[in-house]
Amino acid sequence: MRESCDRYPCHFEGQDCTFCFCPFYPCLDESLGCMVDGVWRCDGCTLLHRSDVAAGVVEDLLRGEELEAVWRRIRSKV
Repeated sequence: MRESCDRYPCHFEGQDCTFCFCPFYPCLDESLGCMVDGVWRCDGCTLLHRSDVAAGVVEDLLRGEELEAVWRRIRSKV
């Protein structure tokens, strides 16, 4: 785990920082964020910082899965 980032922890202690920036941004899922002044805000979302989710996303992308299909898969498990 990378703890040397000056923003660590940006969500919670022990988070998985595989993805510093979300590959699904903006997901527009209102259960994970909201639109503020025309900008998608998801600072409270911790989904991609869970180790099981981050590992699954990496595996899927390395297998050549489309980003949209990966997003549907992880959202269906939450």
